[in-house]
Amino acid sequence: MYFDELHCKITDGTATCGAVGLGYLGLPLAVEMGGAGFAVLGFDVLDRVVKAVNEGNSHIKDVPASAVRALRRAKMFEATTEMARLAAYDVSSICVQTPLRKTRDPDMSLVIAATESMAKWLRAGQLIVLESTTYAGTTRDLMVPLLKQQGLKVGKDVFLCFSPERVDPDNETWHTNNNPKVIGGLTQECEELAAIVYGKFIDRMLPVSGPEARSSPSSWIASSA
Repeated sequence: MYFDELHCKITDGTATCGAVGLGYLGLPLAVEMGGAGFAVLGFDVLDRVVKAVNEGNSHIKDVPASAVRALRRAKMFEATTEMARLAAYDVSSICVQTPLRKTRDPDMSLVIAATESMAKWLRAGQLIVLESTTYAGTTRDLMVPLLKQQGLKVGKDVFLCFSPERVDPDNETWHTNNNPKVIGGLTQECEELAAIVYGKFIDRMLPVSGPEARSSPSSWIASSA
């Protein structure tokens, strides 16, 4: 039931999309979502970031302020620091930073905090996509237990995927929309929903067998050709 409802919302463009974290990854993604016709709600913990976006400005070099202003004028993009509004998301992309520790392993504290916030306001019929750079197993081993605390079944009530970011700031050739996108879902239903929504604003999707999988270098070359 929830799969069909969300599938319809994504297909007809009535789904509310959002980026959790409006940095170098989240803001470009939010602008692409809005440009594809989705209503977008961006979330960030920094008041200055939210204020800048709502005033039609961009703090990310690769995102022109004119693109943000156009979406704001069309009432297609809004930013907030209010966690309770995460419940409005039909599709949410977690785009928080995972800086390396001194031990060279990623600091997962922001991913955990974002997932806990999502879980607090989780409702049936939502798709969550983790984009933050992390190690294989994060989606299944870290996120699923937190989401299950709400009594919802992943793959039936809510949907979860991993789609590793491939942002290259200042690259004049490869951007969010034309960079081939790997997507791996906890279930086939999860992957299908994510592929449909991302496929509306990204040129080439590369579905893989699950959230732990990565595509081979040859597939990247072939997809970019």
